[in-house]
Amino acid sequence: MDLEGVFGIIGFFGSIPLITWLVLNHKLKIRVKSAELVAALIAKDKDITPDLIKSVGFNATRSHADLRKGLILLAVGIALFLFGGMIPEEEAQAVFGGLAMFPVLISFAYLAFWYFVSRKDEI
Repeated sequence: MDLEGVFGIIGFFGSIPLITWLVLNHKLKIRVKSAELVAALIAKDKDITPDLIKSVGFNATRSHADLRKGLILLAVGIALFLFGGMIPEEEAQAVFGGLAMFPVLISFAYLAFWYFVSRKDEI
């Protein structure tokens, strides 16, 4: 393998964590600035209303967020499995079936968490 191929592979697979880090770092900076703004308002004894908190960027978690994530991941896993079934080669079917297990199993964890924990918060 030549040096260009190595740099290409490193560049491609290195860009994935780099982009992920950039997005998460940006979200963190926004949340920190929002928290500083709310702390400054509290220090000045201003009225803090739920509408103000929402406008600053703090959203309350949805009661069915885990259910939603679980169903979306389950759909992605089923789609991968069905896509692999459309390919005539058995080896490709096995590969896509294996890949489909990751989102399916993660979706089962989200659905179990929603069923056993999140629903109890509503009662």
